[in-house]
Amino acid sequence: MKVGDLVTYMFQRTRWHKGQSVSVGLVVETGKFTGNTDVKVLWKGETKPDTEASHFLTLVDIHLTT
Repeated sequence: MKVGDLVTYMFQRTRWHKGQSVSVGLVVETGKFTGNTDVKVLWKGETKPDTEASHFLTLVDIHLTT
């Protein structure tokens, strides 16, 4: 993942395909952070980014939106 990518939690993929609401965020920073996290994500509706582990996230891409 890189800065500028749109992401959601991996477990929410099935919810996306069912048309249910999911969390969507923007990757604003990458690196090594506490707790084995490696990206900072600004989630929709939030004012400060949260640190997240990228292995729990998936890209919002053409395959997810179609």
